[in-house]
Amino acid sequence: MMSSAPRFWTEACMAAIAAAFNASPRFQRAAKSFSETLILRCLDTPDGHDCAASFTFSKGTCVSHDFHNAPAPAPLRREAFDKKKAMIRSTAPYDLWVKLDRGEMNVAQAIVSPSYNVEGSKLKIMRYVGVLTAMNAVVAEVEKTY
Repeated sequence: MMSSAPRFWTEACMAAIAAAFNASPRFQRAAKSFSETLILRCLDTPDGHDCAASFTFSKGTCVSHDFHNAPAPAPLRREAFDKKKAMIRSTAPYDLWVKLDRGEMNVAQAIVSPSYNVEGSKLKIMRYVGVLTAMNAVVAEVEKTY
């Protein structure tokens, strides 16, 4: 029997993740003062695309999310980061996101990896490390295929 779970880094998967943020009491507690936008970019998915997902939070609630993809190498690779639009933007290849999701690598290991790029205020990232860790736990719990 084939799984009906969406594949990681598809629009359906990102919608499930956004819903999971709002359904997780643990995340809600960790993020109750978090009102920021995050942009995550995934390069070279199994279907040959580059993707960008954004999640906007207001006091821990995901109030909007967006998803775009295009054949790799997509123009999004050349877009400048606008820190007025988002707190951070993380970019990594698909295989690194999968390792993070499966718990084969933690956030600290990802950050020091040459394949993982984080843009934004390091001070804000440090201030919200608990929120980001709780967020990673929610994403890992969402049923998905690879």
